[in-house]
Amino acid sequence: MGDCMYAYFNGLVKDISNDKVIIDVNNIGYDIHMAEDDLNKLKLDDKVLIYTFFQHREDEMKLFGFLTKNRLQFFKKLISVSGVGSKVALGIISNISIEDMCTAIATDNILTLKSVPGIGPKLAAKIIFELKDKISNVEILKKSTVKNNIEVDEAITALKVLGYSERELSSCVNEMNLENKSVQDIIRMCLKYLQK
Repeated sequence: MGDCMYAYFNGLVKDISNDKVIIDVNNIGYDIHMAEDDLNKLKLDDKVLIYTFFQHREDEMKLFGFLTKNRLQFFKKLISVSGVGSKVALGIISNISIEDMCTAIATDNILTLKSVPGIGPKLAAKIIFELKDKISNVEILKKSTVKNNIEVDEAITALKVLGYSERELSSCVNEMNLENKSVQDIIRMCLKYLQK
């Protein structure tokens, strides 16, 4: 399984079905599987940029597409968890925003994940545990004088799941006023800041 082959497709929407879209790029149609909420944003004959992940298995090859880089990163992290296939990962992405998912990981909130159809308590706990476990300890707060260090620490840990570097997150912590903010607010503010 790898994602080195296609980074993105920039083309015209030619067909939309339940779980995928056909994009025409230079008169070649590409079949791309997408989360339901991303598909709902597309319209026929729109020009669109889709970030992609190419999954190659012995018995099949599939392209998965996302309207933002963050969602692509999120998908790649989810399928790295044993027991989470591409269908489950797309279901999570369709049902939970990145901010809410980061908050769930930061605060061990299994209920958020259990709300997704097909995810039971065991898998929900496993996803949160494994994703949190993949993140190295955060050093950023040593430079910060923020009062609510615990909330900031939890938010930063969750944002690292999306692949943001310590340097990027450090600039966010130092540039923004994060005092007395909740974990969810900090995540939302940092995501906005980092997407500039």
